[in-house]
Amino acid sequence: MRWIALPLCLGLASLPHQPAIAAPNFFRRPPTQLTIHNPSAVEGQRNRTTLSVHVPADAGAALEQIQLTQLSNLDHWNWGRRAPDVYRGTYALRGRQQNSEITASMVSDRGDVQIRLLPPALPGETVNLVFRGFNPEQGIYQWSSVLVPQGDAAISSVGPTLRLHVYGADPFF
Repeated sequence: MRWIALPLCLGLASLPHQPAIAAPNFFRRPPTQLTIHNPSAVEGQRNRTTLSVHVPADAGAALEQIQLTQLSNLDHWNWGRRAPDVYRGTYALRGRQQNSEITASMVSDRGDVQIRLLPPALPGETVNLVFRGFNPEQGIYQWSSVLVPQGDAAISSVGPTLRLHVYGADPFF
């Protein structure tokens, strides 16, 4: 019996050691309080579209990326050319970036947008992203949202559908 156990132990010891596989990172309670605000809702006007997201205190992971995909529409939303301004706390109509160490980078393609938060929004935080652009033609604009936690092997969560209305300019106003 000893003669069989010894070669087995030596055989297992000679196998190459596998590196530890990183466990996937996911939200235990994903952010569902994702809202979009546009104080100027008339076509052609400059807009200050604000995306607000609250990461629950028991989320289990920090929020690193938000992906918005515009649902079918003839016109695409104008997110602007610059990276969005970012501020923490509740949404405010005239909210401004206040010496925040958090920044956001953006990749925009025909109405779709990917936003990466640096550093990621921690559980319990509310983050507001302010985009400056122009309102497209009148209509209803909708986006599906995906929220991605921090980490290399992150498992994304589907967020709520966002909706904005843009009204036609009144020629008699």
